[in-house]
Amino acid sequence: MSIRSGILAVLTATDAYGLQLHGELEERTERVGRVNVGQIYSTLDRLVTAGLVRASGATDDGLPLYGLTDEGSAAAEAWLADASIDGADPWGDTTFKVLLATSLGHPAVPELLQHYRAVWRREASDAAEGRSPGDLARRRLATAALGWLDDLEALPGGPAALVTPLRNERPRRGRRPATPPE
Repeated sequence: MSIRSGILAVLTATDAYGLQLHGELEERTERVGRVNVGQIYSTLDRLVTAGLVRASGATDDGLPLYGLTDEGSAAAEAWLADASIDGADPWGDTTFKVLLATSLGHPAVPELLQHYRAVWRREASDAAEGRSPGDLARRRLATAALGWLDDLEALPGGPAALVTPLRNERPRRGRRPATPPE
């Protein structure tokens, strides 16, 4: 799971403020509580320094907005097109990227799913040649990943059924919720 790349992917849809990015990543990838808000802001600072993200104004209530530079947009598109499973957590990386891209309604989703299907088929085939417990685990994981991709495409409406609008809720900044009068 790449928080850096996930932030860039969300910013392909709209300019956003830090807490909004945090909420979008957690909600869209079903990783509630796993991303520290401070990590979002420190990653945004690094992305600004790297020239991938720029300040793009502020919300009506003064929250700083971030947007992509041309280089940031290219980096996001390259990440969304890459279906490699070479990382430490191939299943987590796959689901993170696929859930994020599908929920954003990114136009590259059909190609991304095709690429992942080919990668996981190759993984299953390579693992089928071995006899070790590790090969068995790789084969089972590949089979599960292919089944998940099948299920995703079999949804009524296909992966487009997972597209959700971006939220634009403002943080409460420590204010207690208003209680209705009794």
